[in-house]
Amino acid sequence: MTERRLYAPLLPDTGGTVALSKVPSRHVRVLRLRVGDEVVLFDGRGRVALARIRTIGEDEVVCQAEPPRKAEPRVAHLVLMLAVPKGSKVDDCVRMATELGVHEVALMQTERTVPRWDPDRAKSKVDRLTRIASEAAAQSERSDVPVIHPPKPCRAWLDQVPDGALGVVFGARAEALLDALTELPEQIWCAIGPEGGFTAPELEAFRDAGFAIVGLGDLVLRVETAVPTAMALVRDRVAHLVQPR
Repeated sequence: MTERRLYAPLLPDTGGTVALSKVPSRHVRVLRLRVGDEVVLFDGRGRVALARIRTIGEDEVVCQAEPPRKAEPRVAHLVLMLAVPKGSKVDDCVRMATELGVHEVALMQTERTVPRWDPDRAKSKVDRLTRIASEAAAQSERSDVPVIHPPKPCRAWLDQVPDGALGVVFGARAEALLDALTELPEQIWCAIGPEGGFTAPELEAFRDAGFAIVGLGDLVLRVETAVPTAMALVRDRVAHLVQPR
């Protein structure tokens, strides 16, 4: 039987009753689950709990959960530094990044970034992206939900890259390949720029911060294509380092 995973951020430490929020409750009804069915609840911070559905109401689903346990930790903390794309492209990028194992999405304002978020509405936009990430996490059987950070200038994020982290900029016309990932670091920061790419001063700032500039082939990709392509390359390289052939 397929494992049904539902997002429940407030798992009780000793187990007990868990009332699901609107989105996972809707998933229960869409999946046509019934009272007594077994599900897996995850809190988005790496804990999971087996549970059974107790009641299914019009607005709320209630489960009886066992004490949660810590899920297996993921290797290499992966941060996507993403220049805010236009329109709904950011939704697609967050969804695909979640499915490919990204732990944090650091949204960036660059010199060529077109969307400029109103600071008063930034929280609601981040909350919406977090809901998208939680749905993608459930679908991909993750036990954690990526943290979505509101936009900051590119250089502000570079100041927060920890010592020892591997930094990679994926450039549209860069010729170098992803050779920098030869041993597994604790964190990997991957930067993807806006339409038109990073400016020369921005690329110089990345180089000064120790980032490698690598390419994604000989074609110019849209951001919604570049994100899954880059994350899949990193994921594949990490897999080879964890389980060398």
